[in-house]
Amino acid sequence: MKKLLIGIIALLLIGAAAYWFFHRDSDKARNVLPADVTAVAVFEPAELFKELDFPLDKVSKLVLNLEDLMEAIDLEKPVYAFASEDGLSGVVLNVKDTGRLQKAATSFAFASEEQRGFQWIANKNCIGCFDKDKLLLLSPVPEAQQDALRDKMVKLMTQSRQDVPVLEKALKQDGLVRASTSLAALPKQYAKSLPADTDLSSAFLDAALRMEKKAIAYAMKVEGVEDISLPLAPIKGNLIGLEPEEPFAWACVNMKGEELLPLLRKEPQLRTALLALNMCVDADMMIKAIDGDVSIAIPKFGERPDFLLTAMLKDTDFLDNANDWKASRRSNTDFVVNQDGVNVFFGVRDDKLYIASSEALANKACQKADAEDYQKEAKGKYLSASLDLEKLFETVSRGFSPMALMLNIPQIREAVDALECLSLTADSPQSLELRLETDKPVKEIYSSFFSMFTGNK
Repeated sequence: MKKLLIGIIALLLIGAAAYWFFHRDSDKARNVLPADVTAVAVFEPAELFKELDFPLDKVSKLVLNLEDLMEAIDLEKPVYAFASEDGLSGVVLNVKDTGRLQKAATSFAFASEEQRGFQWIANKNCIGCFDKDKLLLLSPVPEAQQDALRDKMVKLMTQSRQDVPVLEKALKQDGLVRASTSLAALPKQYAKSLPADTDLSSAFLDAALRMEKKAIAYAMKVEGVEDISLPLAPIKGNLIGLEPEEPFAWACVNMKGEELLPLLRKEPQLRTALLALNMCVDADMMIKAIDGDVSIAIPKFGERPDFLLTAMLKDTDFLDNANDWKASRRSNTDFVVNQDGVNVFFGVRDDKLYIASSEALANKACQKADAEDYQKEAKGKYLSASLDLEKLFETVSRGFSPMALMLNIPQIREAVDALECLSLTADSPQSLELRLETDKPVKEIYSSFFSMFTGNK
């Protein structure tokens, strides 16, 4: 019995290894990726259509005027996008039908020729080559630089599989689209908040797009950097449940004003605005007094929407100078100042600073609201923001703009009405997630929307 069990386990391991080898070998596009890739994204078309309950043999009907291209690509295998250390950027796809691919290239006005064992296609901005298994397309590449890349492209098309560390990082993510990039490959301005001694070559930005039953989420995280110097702390929840009730947009963070002020001064427009405000009130002192949760709410969507900002304070010393301000008093702790014909209301209530764009919002400032469901997830996060899509589309659909007319097409309106909320959250300084919430399954929304293109439910 023991020998039989060992034999069965051995057969299972051999079978798994064989499956992995042949499945791995069938993905010819993977072999084209250069060893010096610094950024890569992997898209799994088959997984997407499986999640949507949509048969692969109907995909070509899904996208109008792209039937040849969709039939030419092997949608059961991954699609790769990459950027390399030596400046190459492009996509690599697995090919199923070279005839349909050639036809698609012609329809997109690509010039075509056969050379060095490959079919070459090119236009003013990109150049590609393909064989019966794979297509390599580089872009942007001006016409004057295209011929110089042919030797390198032939080498990539004929090379064996290379070790690509950044690809391994991407494949560890969970999602239909998975990506990773070395921080060394990002523009220098994006590294300003990282510690000065960070080894950018060993730090990565990972990202993934995943589909859930009633949500689509895009998550990003920084790997290899422990201390990101952002002036944020976990949200304490002190401002949860305050007016306005169920706003169109809401955002909350926890920060110290003494750390925020230098950041505001770095931006020319904000610095100019601060200078103007300081001529009327002690704006710098107000900002420095902030210590804790800060929230901003926009009650309704509009061309010039109202807002209400609320912030926890460590002190109210700036009020000592109120008699010197060029502001009108509404009470001992409530004021209004006119800037270029626009009134701004502000003051202190219950050790909280408020700044409002209207008297109505100023009167509601720091008061409790009945509804707080949209805020309850904020506590403990480093950033929490939400956008009510129902309110947005309801407002936009009124009128006669092109967007309004589109939203009144029944299939589009049905799909849009199923979208509830767009949220942005950070569980840590190293992570960020953008999330689209729906009130019914995503695949049902898809089915309703695309039925007008495919004629099928």
